[in-house]
Amino acid sequence: MGVTNEYERLRKAIVCKPDYFKWLPINDIVKKALASGQTFTTEEVQEQHREFCDALKSAGVELLYIEPNKDCLYQVFTRDFGKATGKGLLLGKFRLPVRQSETNLYEGFFTNQGIPIWGKVSRGFFEGGDIHYMDNETMVCGLGGRSDEEGIEEARKMVKEELGLNLIAVEFPPELIHLDEVFVRVADRLCVACVEVLPDYFLKILKRKRVDIIEISKEEQREVKCNVVAIDDKTVVSFKENVNTNKKLEALGLEVLKPDISILTRGGGGPRCSCFPLERDEI
Repeated sequence: MGVTNEYERLRKAIVCKPDYFKWLPINDIVKKALASGQTFTTEEVQEQHREFCDALKSAGVELLYIEPNKDCLYQVFTRDFGKATGKGLLLGKFRLPVRQSETNLYEGFFTNQGIPIWGKVSRGFFEGGDIHYMDNETMVCGLGGRSDEEGIEEARKMVKEELGLNLIAVEFPPELIHLDEVFVRVADRLCVACVEVLPDYFLKILKRKRVDIIEISKEEQREVKCNVVAIDDKTVVSFKENVNTNKKLEALGLEVLKPDISILTRGGGGPRCSCFPLERDEI
């Protein structure tokens, strides 16, 4: 069990059925959906989530299902509680009260599964949607709407001591939620990113590491169109409405799976938000 990168073959992931999912005004994306008067039924979002899970399973990913809790309305976005590493799990700390009780649920789930937890952030805020491997020496964490300097600093020390990795903070506007809504690695030399909102020092890191960028606009970013997840360096799970990004990925020879998850994306999360990679092949 372990994850040390973002794009080698995904073997196992955690998902959660959206049995209690509701749109809450906790980010600009869902506020827009609520203001427009859009609605959905539990059956509709359950069907879309099944389509998403079927896409993962069709690509050979084994899924572990955590039991949904009626008090955890955003639990479907399993990405956010922490990060799997080569040593075990690092548990983060949620900023929003509506999500904070999820951490205990995951801690119990992993204990029952016999999956080791080697660290837990206790100060500030540190969320999984912000955490990204760059290479075998570097991890980055978004400093925007969720994770903060105090949480990143505590995680930085643990990551250095336990994994031997440097952790770099990547600043972006706080209304944009998590790093994986503005930057996602999809292959060894390829990422999807909204360069308009990323700092120059991070773009220089990408250039130095020779990572090409599929650029998306601010307007596309606000529709979660950066938030895709790599199955391996040849296959990506995106979503049906992500037409422009899908075309760009396919033009580079990648196979793109396109489930309809519009209810989830209008709630502020895409494919990457909706699964927690637990096991990937090493580079």
